Amino acid sequence: MPAIQINPDLVGLRLDKFLCKKFDISFGLAQKIIREKKIKVNGARVDASYKIEEADYVEIFADLAKRNVNQKFKPKISDEKLAKFLQLKIFEDENLIAINKPSGLATQGGSGVEISVDDFITTQKWQLVHRLDKDTSGILLIAKNNETAEFLTAAFKNKTVRKTYLALVRGSVKKREGVINIPLKKKMMGKNEKVAPDFAEGKEAITEFKVLRDEIDFTLLELHPLTGRTHQLRVHCKELGHPIINDMKYGGPNAMNKNVCKRLCLHAYKIELSDYFGKELKIETKRPEFY
Repeated sequence: MPAIQINPDLVGLRLDKFLCKKFDISFGLAQKIIREKKIKVNGARVDASYKIEEADYVEIFADLAKRNVNQKFKPKISDEKLAKFLQLKIFEDENLIAINKPSGLATQGGSGVEISVDDFITTQKWQLVHRLDKDTSGILLIAKNNETAEFLTAAFKNKTVRKTYLALVRGSVKKREGVINIPLKKKMMGKNEKVAPDFAEGKEAITEFKVLRDEIDFTLLELHPLTGRTHQLRVHCKELGHPIINDMKYGGPNAMNKNVCKRLCLHAYKIELSDYFGKELKIETKRPEFY
């Protein structure tokens, strides 16, 4: 495959931003292609945060034209819609915004997604540094500049961010606290992709849990993911024998109870960084309705 030409005005950009500008694709699609390892720079796989240099030899192993056709046109963000989105803010400084994302709002675009957080923030030239499932509510961090995006991306990667989730699960959890250490792997099950335990080939996945309130039919858990695997908390709760309420994907019909709550009972409640540009940072939301 011929090398991609590096225009002088694109030198110094992160790889994901380089792809967006070079091929006029969405930020979400650029990150997806990088995660899928469809990009090589100088013959090697690199992270999205890699900064492009003029002499780089960049190869792409994906049909971007075809992939981009499947991406919906970005929705027009009116001032009214943006103002409503910004009402979700729970923290802001010169580098960072944190929102309390509602359940049902997707973090990034994709199949069946009409509008996402990414659609709002790209109008402001802000950047996502992590993701939440569409049906999970809670804290989502948004970087206002490249320096903060790189700093926070590294913090998540190096596990120096402590995340606290609240989950309402089915049944009474007998053990008051503990650690779930079950490796996970994405697998195709029929026509659907799901995450499943795999002790032979799965990636390390570790979750600390603690019982906050125990009732006959439900238990409120505090969860601390020590790794960041896709659907980790949902699968780990299911493997614990107590699926999250209204998690049809992993808990099945037995996990459904719309009388308790109308949506998935998983909420990103708190984020803590011991070193946020030289100071401690703790961001916390209000308790969710299922608390």
